Amino acid sequence: MKNKIITVLISFIFISSLSALAGNINDPEITDDKGDSFGYLDINSVWFFEEIEKPDFLFVSMKINEPSLKKFQQTFAVFWEYNDEEYACSLHLGFDIKEDWGQYNTGESSRKAPNGGAKNYRINGTYSIADGIITWDIPKEFIGNPQKNDVLTNTWSNAFRRLGFLGRIGFSRPILDNLIYRYLGNSLWDYAPDVYGEFGGDYILKY
Repeated sequence: MKNKIITVLISFIFISSLSALAGNINDPEITDDKGDSFGYLDINSVWFFEEIEKPDFLFVSMKINEPSLKKFQQTFAVFWEYNDEEYACSLHLGFDIKEDWGQYNTGESSRKAPNGGAKNYRINGTYSIADGIITWDIPKEFIGNPQKNDVLTNTWSNAFRRLGFLGRIGFSRPILDNLIYRYLGNSLWDYAPDVYGEFGGDYILKY
């Protein structure tokens, strides 16, 4: 009986350790005030994590306060820097009617990036409407191949909705955005942390 108890305790400690390594929604790198944009764009928090079973992947999760199944033209993105280069992961919803849900991407985010411009890749991801958590599964080779103990810095994120045909081809309408904010009292853009130009916490690679 004593051996069984010890075995259970060891197993519990091991599982708890793995959970800690897998990231923690309660201790995210990026946080944001609630209610500063429309609910389906309202970022709650963002966190980075890794899994011991998949050391070649970085995972990034973003929690949205009021997730929606409606496929507006929405973009959700997380940004960071590594080795003085800018990288990002993004989810585009409602831009392509052929897509079942949306397009998950990652790669360089700066047009001044090496190789003559930003290079992006399609990747796998999930968006759980039940809890509003978007997760990107990012092969590390697509983001500069960071190694154990390397640091991702200058983390931040945004979420926004574009309107009409111009939105579909990639342009926002600042005047229309401002009118919506003035008369509806809410924004089609959200930045996390709250102020554009501010950054969240760093993330240190574990594997």
